[in-house]
Amino acid sequence: MINTIIVDDHVLFCDGLERVLTDTRQFRVVNKFNSGKGLLNKPIDPNVNLLIIDIEMPGLNGFDVIKRLRLKNKQLKIVILSMHEEEAFSNEASTIGANAFLSKTLDSSTLVDILIRTIHGETFFLPQLPPKENSNLLSDREVEVLRLISKGKTSKEIGIELNISPLTIKAHRRNMIKKLQVNNSTELISKALEIGIL
Repeated sequence: MINTIIVDDHVLFCDGLERVLTDTRQFRVVNKFNSGKGLLNKPIDPNVNLLIIDIEMPGLNGFDVIKRLRLKNKQLKIVILSMHEEEAFSNEASTIGANAFLSKTLDSSTLVDILIRTIHGETFFLPQLPPKENSNLLSDREVEVLRLISKGKTSKEIGIELNISPLTIKAHRRNMIKKLQVNNSTELISKALEIGIL
């Protein structure tokens, strides 16, 4: 039996996912939380095998929760289940120690299959693009975000202008820093100018 914890701020989604997993008779949902803080405030039983968590939640986001958990728990299998499908999120999930990054649009049978395979050591992430020549190193959205960063706009301001979450902007920023092998936003802009992206 796979002992599982679900963390998602949508109560109906939590309940629905619990039913899907329980019906397989291979999972036991031992706890559900509607915030990352709620999860972190309670010690995780060492018998728990799997954590399924969303990214965007009130207070702490899923990425921050995972970073904190990984400091003291390396064995727990962690699967991010999100509506976001951007490469930047998938890369971030892999970097911080998640075992899989999955879309909430998956059908239940595929989801269950992947969860079981994750328990057995497989990892699942959205395709990561291989490095390409200069201007193609970054996606169109990343270049759009970078242009606004170069104008001194904050993640919140960029999110409002592009009508996307500030969390998405931060993920794009981290992904671009990683792709261009720099250390911060200032170096990111300089490198982008140097190789002709900006």
